[in-house]
Amino acid sequence: MREAGTKMYTRAMAKRQASAEMLVKEGFRSIEAGAFMNLSKVYKVTLPSTLRSIGENAFRNCMQLNCVELPENLLRIGEAAFMECRKLEQIRLPKKVQRVRPRTFKLCKNLKGAHLPAGLEILGENAFLDCENLQSIRIPAKVEEISFRAFSGCRRLEKVLLPGRLQVIGKEAFKGCAFSKLLLPTTLSVIKDSAFLKCRKLKYIRIPDNVKVIEKWAFHGCSGLQVELRHDPEVLGEWIFNKNGTIVRCRKGSRVDAYCKEYDLVREYIG
Repeated sequence: MREAGTKMYTRAMAKRQASAEMLVKEGFRSIEAGAFMNLSKVYKVTLPSTLRSIGENAFRNCMQLNCVELPENLLRIGEAAFMECRKLEQIRLPKKVQRVRPRTFKLCKNLKGAHLPAGLEILGENAFLDCENLQSIRIPAKVEEISFRAFSGCRRLEKVLLPGRLQVIGKEAFKGCAFSKLLLPTTLSVIKDSAFLKCRKLKYIRIPDNVKVIEKWAFHGCSGLQVELRHDPEVLGEWIFNKNGTIVRCRKGSRVDAYCKEYDLVREYIG
C-alpha cells in the first residue's frame, strides 16, 4: 500500500517485482526513466489509469514485451521509451499524447501496427526507425513535418496516409519503404535529402506545385519511377532521380526540363 501511494514507479520497484507479467498499481502518476529497461523476461505490463507520464528509456530493450495497453489519460511518453522492444506487435497512443519523441519505437522490429491519435502534432527523429514489419500508418492532420529517419528502414511499409497540413518531409524520412504510390499533400514545401531513397516499389509520384525545395537524392534508387513535375521548384538538388528507368513529365523549356537534360533523364512534355 505504501508503494501504491508513491507518485513515481521507480526502477528499484520494477527490479524487485520483475516477472513475466507485471502490474503497476493504481495511484502511480509516472514511470521513472529506465524503470523496466533490459528486463528481458517481462512480456506483459498492466499500467494504471492514473498514469500521466512514461520516462525516457522506460521499457527499452524489454526483449519479450508484446503486450502493453497505454491508459487513456497518459500525456507524455519519453524519448526511446519502447526502443528495441522487438516483440511488440501493436501500439495505440492515447488521445492526449501530442508528441512521439525521438527513437520512441526505434528497432521495434515486430511492430505491425501503430495508431496515432488525432491530436498528435510532432513526430520525432527516428521515431519508427527500422520497424521492419510496420505495414501501414496514418499520420494525423496536425503534423506539419516528418522528421529525420522517422520511418526509415520500414521495409514492409506499404500504405502511408500523409496529413493535409504537411510542409516538410525530412532527410531519409521514408528511406527503403515499400509503398508503390503516395499522395503528397498540396501544402508540401520541402522534400529533404534522400527522403525517399531506395523506395524501390514506388512507381508514380506527383510533386505538388507548392514544393519549393527538392534536395539531393530525394527519390534516388526508385527504379522505374514516373514523376509528374509541372512547376519549377526554387531548389533542385543533385541526382534527385535515377538516371535509368525514370520518366519525368514536365513543361518544355522549364528549369526542370533543363535539369533533366543535364542529368540525362527521360522527359515527357505536358501542355
